[in-house]
This record gives sequence, C-alpha cells and structure tokens, in this order.
Amino acid sequence: MDELKDILIFTYSHAHHQDLSNSDSSFWEEDLLLLEHYVKDHYFDYDAIKKKTNCLLAKPTESFYDTDFSISKNFLNPGNNLMDSLFPTIEGEEDDEFSKIAKDLLKNLLNIPIPNLNQPDLTGKEKELSERYLPSNENLTVGSMMEHFFKFGNKLLTDRQEVIGLKKMMEEYVNSDKYSFEKWKDQFDEKFKENFGGQSFTDLMKQTFEAVKDYNDYDKFVLFFNSLELHNVTKDKPLRKSQALESIHTDANHAWFASFSDILVTDDKGLATKAYITYKFFEIRTKIFTTEEFLNNRTIFLQQEENDVKSFFKLIDFEIKNSLVLRNNINSLIENALILKNHHKFFNYFNRISNSKGSLKLYCQRHSNANFNMFREAKLLTDKLVNLFGVDTENKGYYNSEKDDPKDDIIRKWTFENIELIFGIAFNNAGNCYCLEILIH
Repeated sequence: MDELKDILIFTYSHAHHQDLSNSDSSFWEEDLLLLEHYVKDHYFDYDAIKKKTNCLLAKPTESFYDTDFSISKNFLNPGNNLMDSLFPTIEGEEDDEFSKIAKDLLKNLLNIPIPNLNQPDLTGKEKELSERYLPSNENLTVGSMMEHFFKFGNKLLTDRQEVIGLKKMMEEYVNSDKYSFEKWKDQFDEKFKENFGGQSFTDLMKQTFEAVKDYNDYDKFVLFFNSLELHNVTKDKPLRKSQALESIHTDANHAWFASFSDILVTDDKGLATKAYITYKFFEIRTKIFTTEEFLNNRTIFLQQEENDVKSFFKLIDFEIKNSLVLRNNINSLIENALILKNHHKFFNYFNRISNSKGSLKLYCQRHSNANFNMFREAKLLTDKLVNLFGVDTENKGYYNSEKDDPKDDIIRKWTFENIELIFGIAFNNAGNCYCLEILIH
C-alpha cells in the first residue's frame, strides 16, 4: 500500500465516517490518521439538498469532526415523537417566533382526522401484515398515521430484529433458495421471475423507479442496493449486531461513492455481492477487489508507471500495432483517427489512444459515473510527466495547486527536436478527461 499511495489516488467517503461514528471513540483518532496516510484529502460526499455527489478536498481528521453525527442519531431514535424530531429544542433556549408559528401550523395539519386504514375482512397473512405495519387506533389522524410510519421507519433503520422480521416474512412467502444470488448467481433474476408471478427483481425495481419521478441516480442506486437484502436476493452472513437497514444503507453508500472510482476494495462479501449486482444493473464498470486481490495487482500498477523515455515510446509503438481497434474514423469528416483500447494503462491513467496522421492522443475513457476530472489527478499526472520528460517548455515544473488554474485547457508543454508534447484537458465520449497529445513534426 505504501508503494502505491503516491502513484494512485485512494479515495474515502462519508460512508467511512458513518462506520467510524458507530465505533468506540477511543479508536477514532488512530483510525482517521491511518486513513489519512493513504487517502490524503480525496473525499467524496453526497449533498442531499442539492442532490449531488461532490468530489471534495478534505482530510479525514477534518471532515469527520466537522460532522455532527448526534443529529441523525437523535432523529432516528424510535423513542422520539415526530414533532420533537422535526423541531428539536435546545436546552435553556426558547423557540423563536417563526418556530412557534410553524409548530402551531403543523399541529393543526397533523390533527386532521382520516379513516382507519385497517380492513376488518382481512384474514390470515394479510391480516397479520396489516396489524403489524398499519396504525390500528380508531381515531386516526394525519399526525398519528405519520407518527406510526415515522417510528416504524426508524425501527427498520436502527433495529436489527425488524429487518430480520421482514426478511423472515419474505422467506415464508417464497424460499430464497429458489432465487437467491448465492445459489443461482447471474441467473437469480430469471429464478425470481419464476417464483414471483412472472415479474423479475429488476422489473420490480424499474416499476418502482418509474412510479416516483423525483428519484435521481443516487436514490435509485441506494434503493436497488438495499432492496437486494430486503427481498432475500442476498443475505449478509453472519448478521452483524448493527445489521439494521441503516448499516445496509451505509454499505450502499460505500458502493455508490466507489462507483466514481476505478476500483472498490472490500473484504465484506455482502457489500461486494450487492455492489456487483447493482453495478451490473446500472452499467457501472467499477472493478471489485478483495484486499488480497488488490495487492496482488501491485506489480501491474508499478509496471504501468513510466520511468524511461525510450521505453515509453517503445510501448506506444507496441500498443499502436497490437491494441484492440474500437473505432475507425479514418474516412470520417468529423474525426480522422483510429481509436484504440490499449492493454498497458500509461501512468496508470491513459487507457485509450487516438491515432491520426502526425498526432497521437493518450486519454482516459471511463463509465458514466467516473467520466470526469478529479482536481488531484491534474497534479499527480503533471508531476509524473515532469519526472519523465523534465521541466516543461514554459519552465512551470511540478503542478502548483495555488498557481495553476484547474480550468486551463493546456497544463504543460514539452518541445523536443521533432516532437511536441501537450498535456491538458480534453472531451471524450460523454465526459471530460486529461489528455497527452504527441505531435510528430
């Protein structure tokens, strides 16, 4: 890991902090410092208000302590009532005028009476389900109904037994051996279809996504991931003490943030399995490695670092002759180039070659989620290029985060006797990337 931490970008996310916040506080500082040693300040977070995933620059020791985890834990406490959770009071302080008006308005809305939801003619399993999940009091109001679902939702998030109960009910309805991923692997969806009235699991999820127009990509991803466990398609073994829906949701966040990277590294088999199925459904090509598998690739990563100019150009020549041709635009009026998928990933980044007369472009093509530029990639790649080719034409040298403008299309240039190299920003298929163009005069 120490050999790789300065040639690859390791990222962490808010999901790591969610996990750590549930552990003993005596471990926090040691864990954060160890994490920071490898990930530095490469941080992914999700803004629930703007509904956007952000790639930020923040060290673990900063971002963790900037988060107040007690707020979410208090909100998810099943012992709290709805009003206390929506309008938490601070000890020793009175409500301001706006809060008083908002509380009174909401109380009036919550006191509106509604008909009882339970149907007296239900029998057997349907009656059991109704009594368990629907409010049963006779004088039902909007508020009491919301209170019921609020507390039940919080129990699902925080109480392991509630999740086990739901999964057990699914098991009683259809034995999961008939369709589980563990037994049927990639055939699970067809087996699900055979046992659930001709509707596959993915069909069920597509219908859910279509029914709610406001779902964004994050909402769909997390719902799909969580539903795998609740429908017994996957089963975490053994169930952890914290195996409530909140824990599964944190795993979903790990997988979501990893979808913006090339590789997810985890030894959690449950997380890996659900991530594999979810990535396949959403056509996300993030690779999933165990720690051992990742470190077994260490030699490949080290070999993909360019340390000699002659070897670099020899490798380019080899890849031009032997790479897979993805697209031939030689006769196109738009782009007169061969697009090649090279086997050797130059500088552990460039995985495509555009070959046209007098010009070679090394660039990066990733799947939709990861098809963007990370700010720290500019520095990492610039410094690697300076180490290989020496100081650039304009004598800028290594990347300076304070002086270099991340919006500049051209980052560095090198001019030799009959070759010019230009490193900068380019557009690939439906995204942005960094590009090294080699112009041959």
